[in-house]
Amino acid sequence: MSVGEVQIYERVAYLCEQMNKQLGIKNFEWLDYDDIIITNSFSTKGILKLEDETSIMVFEKYVFAQNKLRISRYCYSFYNSDGQDIFRAENSEHHDVSTTPHHIQDRRFGGEKVKPFRRQELDNPDITEFFAHIHGERR
Repeated sequence: MSVGEVQIYERVAYLCEQMNKQLGIKNFEWLDYDDIIITNSFSTKGILKLEDETSIMVFEKYVFAQNKLRISRYCYSFYNSDGQDIFRAENSEHHDVSTTPHHIQDRRFGGEKVKPFRRQELDNPDITEFFAHIHGERR
């Protein structure tokens, strides 16, 4: 296994640990997960189905610089029980907010609201902030 693959596995283990810690889930499985999807750009994508029929999708695309894992693109989405994307945090540059490219698209309270996604670093986005929004600890 290459150094890059080990770093990706460690990142996925961290994501799973945070899902357990933030959501209190001890037994979960990835629904859309082929081990780790390794392509030329190195990425991973997983969908977690929760007990209340809502789900969370985690996508991260990686690059390596000086043997260090860097997350070049990410998208964390929360879906309601009907499968509608109601909350998303990502780093695409198509919205003009103070934290560009990091932003949130929030559809939980009617309509779509684009907001800054704070406390983010390009090389290591903080998925715990995403969970804080889902829990209502951030608005």
